[in-house]
Amino acid sequence: MSRIRSALLHATAGNYATTIIGLGTTAVVSRLILPFEYGIAVLGMATLAVAGAVRELGSAAYLVQVEELTEDRLRGVFTINLGITLVLASILALAAPIIAKIFDQPGLTAFLHISLVGFLSGSIAYPIYGLLSRELAFRRLAAIAVCSAVVNSAVLLFFAALDFSYQSFALANVASGLTGALLLLWLKPEWQMFRLGFASWREILSFSLFTGGASILRDASNYLTISFLGVILTPGVVGLLHRATQICQFPEKVILAGVTEVALPAFSDLARRREDLSATYLVAIEKLTAFMWPCLLLVILLAHPLVRAFLGPDWLEVIPLVQIIAGALLLNFSPGINYPLIVAMGKTRRLFLLALLQMLVSLPVVLVAAQFGMLAVAWSTFIIVGVSVVASTLTVQSLIGFSILELLAALRRSFGTTVFSILPAIGLVMILGDPEMLGAIASFAVLCIAGTGWIVGIIVLDHPIRLEILPLFRSVLGRLTRNRDEPGHSMPETD
Repeated sequence: MSRIRSALLHATAGNYATTIIGLGTTAVVSRLILPFEYGIAVLGMATLAVAGAVRELGSAAYLVQVEELTEDRLRGVFTINLGITLVLASILALAAPIIAKIFDQPGLTAFLHISLVGFLSGSIAYPIYGLLSRELAFRRLAAIAVCSAVVNSAVLLFFAALDFSYQSFALANVASGLTGALLLLWLKPEWQMFRLGFASWREILSFSLFTGGASILRDASNYLTISFLGVILTPGVVGLLHRATQICQFPEKVILAGVTEVALPAFSDLARRREDLSATYLVAIEKLTAFMWPCLLLVILLAHPLVRAFLGPDWLEVIPLVQIIAGALLLNFSPGINYPLIVAMGKTRRLFLLALLQMLVSLPVVLVAAQFGMLAVAWSTFIIVGVSVVASTLTVQSLIGFSILELLAALRRSFGTTVFSILPAIGLVMILGDPEMLGAIASFAVLCIAGTGWIVGIIVLDHPIRLEILPLFRSVLGRLTRNRDEPGHSMPETD
């Protein structure tokens, strides 16, 4: 478990850094690029996301999950990944003008053609990423992620300031993709992998068919949703909804993104050693909800100052969308761990069926909601998230065997901790007056009182998350003390 904790710490630290960089970049870019322009970029990036999901048929997840890793399997993953990447790049290059015509946005052709440069680099990057994930080498992966984020932000801001509009996102993604691929090669130069080999292709595709198929369905559903909204409503609405979703996902990215990265290799490692996954799963849910629920409620409470601070006056329509979507995400009591656990158990067929169910639910719901406008689309998130969480949790229950009463017991103390945290915050907001007029100092005061209430809650309720926080605090304090007392910081003694 110490290896998993170390991996989680490094992955989380890396994601803290990349999220902070992203927050700063978003705050500046949102004042340079209007919602309509950003919506066009979202349409282009959603197109590439579908292609990226298809590429998962040459799956890096296979390298993480397989019990014995051989040279044939390494070469097979690279060969399949490279072949699929080249085919997809060719299709996208030819289809780009058609896609641009469908959305009546001629600039999408150049956006997609530019982005293909970064897409091609993934054929090298993803297999190496899979190897490092299998080794739980998240310290190196975090460093790569931070470097890529810095490059992405610098290029995006540079071209946005030069009025390249939504094309700035394509150029930034190419620069960061190439940076990540080169750093992965430098840190893990597994040159023997990059030779064509087909010996294990059946085994790889039999595993990847359902994991890749599930990703294809999820991203295709997302793409079709964005496409419907872009055609029925406007690209500006797409931009507003996407930004609202990003703000609501900030708690997960800041606090739990490391969990998402580490979950698959960690669960795979436990499964290979035949350890009890049900106990690990329930403890993980208890710890995750202790963070997520208070944070999402604070996002709802402080939506006005958050949007004003990070997005600026051109994005005020995002505020009610943020409050609705954050409310829907409260239903997701198992963020980032259900799907990796199913993959770790090797039940990829069930993963595919879950993705199919989600697609069959979400597309009709969004299509109907779009007829009633932007707010109705946001409210439809409750149905989509609810169905997804219930279906995936029941699947996990059937695989590792826990009762609904055990699940509710795991959530009990997190609910209490959330009450301890959010009630004082709501009281302070009521004392300060209208939530729409909260400034930076008042918002900081609300965060402080919520944090104090949270700490009191985990102590009073004896929440198990305290067993993770106290050792981490002591470790950081001890490291700072050691750095201060190192001999190198003092003058050397002389005779």
